[in-house]
Amino acid sequence: MSQKTGIPAAPVFRKTGVQWYSVIVLLLALLLICGATMAAEQAVIPVSYELKVAIEPSQGKIDVHGKIIVPLDPGARTLQFGLHETFAISKLLVDGRSARFSLQPGDESPIFPATRKVVVKVPPSDTARKVRLEIEYSGRLKQIPEFGTFPDQKQALDDQINSRLVELANYSSWYPQFFVYGHPIETTLEVSLPQGWIAICSGKKTSEQAEGGRVVTRWSSARDTDILITATPNYKGAVTPLDDAQIAIYYTELPEAFIDRQSADIAQVIGVFTRGLGSASIPSGTIKLVFSPKRKGQGRAGIARPGMIVTSEGRMLEELAKDSKFSLLQDLAHEIAHFWWNFGAGQGDWINEAFAEYSSAVAVEQIVSEEQFHKVLDGYRNEVQQLPADAPSLAKVPFDGSGFVVRYYKGSLMLDSTRQTMGNHAFAEAAREFFQTYTGKSIGTPEFRKFWSQKLGDKSEIVNSWLDSPGGMPDSKHAAAKL
Repeated sequence: MSQKTGIPAAPVFRKTGVQWYSVIVLLLALLLICGATMAAEQAVIPVSYELKVAIEPSQGKIDVHGKIIVPLDPGARTLQFGLHETFAISKLLVDGRSARFSLQPGDESPIFPATRKVVVKVPPSDTARKVRLEIEYSGRLKQIPEFGTFPDQKQALDDQINSRLVELANYSSWYPQFFVYGHPIETTLEVSLPQGWIAICSGKKTSEQAEGGRVVTRWSSARDTDILITATPNYKGAVTPLDDAQIAIYYTELPEAFIDRQSADIAQVIGVFTRGLGSASIPSGTIKLVFSPKRKGQGRAGIARPGMIVTSEGRMLEELAKDSKFSLLQDLAHEIAHFWWNFGAGQGDWINEAFAEYSSAVAVEQIVSEEQFHKVLDGYRNEVQQLPADAPSLAKVPFDGSGFVVRYYKGSLMLDSTRQTMGNHAFAEAAREFFQTYTGKSIGTPEFRKFWSQKLGDKSEIVNSWLDSPGGMPDSKHAAAKL
């Protein structure tokens, strides 16, 4: 198949076929990725965001007008949120009245390297209430190299606005953030870009029109965890129809043979997970895989949000240069898993990552081979055994960009230990029940501990030992049994 060239006014789509493989469904569970922001005076969770965003890629500038409904606890005197440190606020109203605010340093972390805290004065009230925050701000993103740009990199940020691409996610705090990542939000988004630019964003596209030399797209999501914008002047697209949905892949330079393989892999993984857990909530029924034309970037398969995966085209091109048959199957399976499991919030986000990572390994087991599955587990085990003795336990691992091996690999080994103890069928049924019980909620480690301790009964020591042990593998011979 030939490559498409040129700069289309809209993505050029082609249809691809999918070869379906019958897979025995074992089931498991999975979840979404990354992120947390500013902790507020109380657990403030916005009900909804309505954002109008104008972007000037050649200038690297963004201008945002936002209306946000925010609940406040009784007695609250301030409203706090995180916002990118280089943005200037030109207007801030609370319930239609001008509000006083101050700017304070943010809690810098590898995940949020350019966030400061905005503290807004609000009239106190003895009752719980919702306030309407109206805000206008603009600026340029702080220039920070992409993830993986050089060894031992301490600060990184994939988010950027330039003449090549636009990518914006919660990592840069480009929109006001009120809470640790993982709480569900309702979003309405309008994005204005120069004519010829193609935007792919969170949620469902509701309209697109030309206005004064610009293209304006509108998007909505009833339940999301981030507000994600990607755009370039030259996205191409490939669409694969499924029985009750479709796969849409966006890219600029990748060979079509690689894109076809990703479509086939996604279809197989979706089949495994759907049979195990039921249908995921995917906005508009479209699974979007976006290869953003970054040169580096975090993770081989990037980040996942409900129904949408964004990864680095530059990293894929590097891998393909070394191996033309390079497979992204397990990495994609991890991100796809997040379409189901996306309810571990704050410190409990390890739940999302552990289930997503273990689910990706099970996808390898079902689609590739059991032998390859065991090789994946051996890799996890090797990494966990090298953890220092003071590495945090799963129950205390922070959500600040550290603790990757604990969150992903030690969590996966805990789930495999639980599976070996319960047996395949019982574990699969319990994982399905866990997903169905907590989907749509925001939970943490206590809920996980209670649910799985009850399922294990008199063997609950296994899960407690994994949750509470610092360092590498748990000391308990029961927790380590059959590993």
